[in-house]
Amino acid sequence: MSATEKREKGKAGRVLRIYRRAFGMMRREFGGYMTAEIMDWVISACSPYWGIWFSARLLDEILGDRSVRNLILYAALLLGGNLILQFCQEFFSVLSDHRKFEFSEKQNMIFARKMIELDYSLLEEERTHMLLNRVVRESYNEGKNMEGIRRSLPNILSCLAGMGLSVAMVWELAVRIRDYGVLTLLFILAAAFGIWISTKCYSMIGRLHMECHRSISENCVQRDVYLHYFNQYERGKEIRIYQLGKLMIGRLMETHHFNDRALDRRDCKTVPLGIVSGFAKEGTMAMVYCLTGFAALMGKITLGGMTQYVFSINRFIEDLRRFWGEAVLLWYNADYLERYFEYLDLPSRMKKGCLPVEKRVDGDYQIAFEHVSFRYPGSEAYALRDINLEFQVGEKMAVVGMNGSGKSTFIKLLCRLYEPTEGVITMNGIDIRRYDYQEYLSLFSVVFQDFKLFSFTLGENVAMAETYSEEKVRDALEKAGLGEFLQHRKDGMKTVLYRDFDNDGVEVSGGEAQKLALARAVCKGAPFVLLDEPTAALDPKAEYEIYKRFNDLVADRTTVYISHRMSSCRFCGDIAVFHEGQVVQRGSHEALMEERNGKYYELWTAQSQYYQ
Repeated sequence: MSATEKREKGKAGRVLRIYRRAFGMMRREFGGYMTAEIMDWVISACSPYWGIWFSARLLDEILGDRSVRNLILYAALLLGGNLILQFCQEFFSVLSDHRKFEFSEKQNMIFARKMIELDYSLLEEERTHMLLNRVVRESYNEGKNMEGIRRSLPNILSCLAGMGLSVAMVWELAVRIRDYGVLTLLFILAAAFGIWISTKCYSMIGRLHMECHRSISENCVQRDVYLHYFNQYERGKEIRIYQLGKLMIGRLMETHHFNDRALDRRDCKTVPLGIVSGFAKEGTMAMVYCLTGFAALMGKITLGGMTQYVFSINRFIEDLRRFWGEAVLLWYNADYLERYFEYLDLPSRMKKGCLPVEKRVDGDYQIAFEHVSFRYPGSEAYALRDINLEFQVGEKMAVVGMNGSGKSTFIKLLCRLYEPTEGVITMNGIDIRRYDYQEYLSLFSVVFQDFKLFSFTLGENVAMAETYSEEKVRDALEKAGLGEFLQHRKDGMKTVLYRDFDNDGVEVSGGEAQKLALARAVCKGAPFVLLDEPTAALDPKAEYEIYKRFNDLVADRTTVYISHRMSSCRFCGDIAVFHEGQVVQRGSHEALMEERNGKYYELWTAQSQYYQ
């Protein structure tokens, strides 16, 4: 066996494995829809044969015996059958259109569920974003993946049904002209050759279309990103102020030119193939007309039979061309399905655990880092190295250091967004990986530097739930300094933030957004509160005032303040100084200030003018 044959055999096996899984998923997730779609297409393919067969019988009766009884019978069967078939087709068509929306919604849910289930470490990787964007685009914009099966499978089955009926309708012709001997054989060979040429060219056109789509698919993902930039009002300010429009339109046009060139190359090849396919089909039909006409003149077939045979052979050619075209699409669609399943199969590396977290009113949860080191996936450099820290219940700890010293990575590990490369993190002496993941997360209220508010109502943004205690949310807003803000909102808790879904949505300022994020942390009431530089955009004095207020709000909880500035250190009894991924100092403000050669003294002295 040659290398090419082995490669093709290997690909055929891969395609079969992919479609075995895909059909199983279609049956499981979209079974009802696919049944309606297939019935719609099959009835649509078979309906014309009912009409042409009884029309041929009527024509023969009119030109022959003219039996009124037979004429009435054929007309009744023709009209009645057409009505029943039309009713069935309309029924399944409506059902299919209704289920088509469900198909799209289920696809969305599959993507959404996978995004929620993905480890955060994978969610941050560019490869994951590119893979998701390609899969979504190929599904909805290009009709590939499961969408490709939805379109091609019913079409293929309807083609097979149509070809079967065509053969049945033409079989009588083969029997009637067999007396012509060599002439019949030559006709069959010539017709088969013409049909093969027409079908082969048609399938090559489908292959060229798929190869073209494959070449421009990744480029279209980049194009969509630029279009997305234009639609985002948050980026509109920078685009206008810095006059980025010309640059971005230029980049957008580069993607268009690439696509245009790919389409031009495709058309240069497909147009000649289309002409050859058309000529081959019409040439075959010309031979069919000649043969059936000659047979009708010789009395071998009736005029009605001639109409029946010509129609059936024409439909056979059309169905065969469509069949091979759809088969080619399915063959190439396997590559898209492979990428689709690659996304769905992205592994969950994080251990979820099963131990329940003890619910303690006193918040007595002691967490310790034991020789913890961490490297980001794909990086050889350590972001953290040999970290040993313990959190005392109810204490206030400040984690300080220059940008890039590993502070935010430390918080991500503490919240189990990542897992340590080396070492272990324990809670009450047990590895945190053994605890139920969701229960463990419930212990933390976190305000990140890049915190996000959502286009939900004010109450939902604070409570992070659809149903909530208005009294509890109002209390959190007042404690965060937003009591007056709430009073000035006519819709109160129902006030929608931003205008993504509501034209009357409220655009909050940066300071208001920060207070809402803090109110969210207060409202959750978790025993651990983590602030990862949420006030980095503020001046040091404003940052200190917000930290001081927040410190009073969470006086009874274990709190960790992350900052590259020193405002949080004034009211924290324990300070950990990070530098180049290591804890280089730890102690109180007074003790660390005594170490004149230490990193803390250097940072404090450099910023002390802001805290006088």
